[in-house]
Amino acid sequence: MSEYEENSTDALRRALQGSSDPVAVTLTISRTTAENVLRLLEAEHGAGAVVVPVKELYTTTEASTMLGISRATLMKLIDSGNIEAVKVGTHSRIPADELVAFQRARQVSQARAAELLTEFSSRSAASFHSNVTFRASGEGED
Repeated sequence: MSEYEENSTDALRRALQGSSDPVAVTLTISRTTAENVLRLLEAEHGAGAVVVPVKELYTTTEASTMLGISRATLMKLIDSGNIEAVKVGTHSRIPADELVAFQRARQVSQARAAELLTEFSSRSAASFHSNVTFRASGEGED
């Protein structure tokens, strides 16, 4: 870490100590760091992104929490080959990129399912209305 990044980090830490009031600080950071901060801010205001520390490998407990599924379900996904895992001793670890890929695939699948459900719903409603006939009482009785 360069000297100005270290000073900026210290300044930000000091500004965050104590009060829960809004923080105003001036930081001198590298362009790459500034771009990363901008991406974080955009993600936060976008689709409710959650920012977590990036590690290379996650435990099954960490991964299941991040995916919003039970650990047992995660283990089934690993056993079925839907999520790749590596063994560290006797424990499974899930690579970060595997978690991201699974989340993206799940979002695509959910979006497609929502589209199909909407399509089915509108077709069913139209079909239901065209197949229903109403008769006055006594009509059509012999």
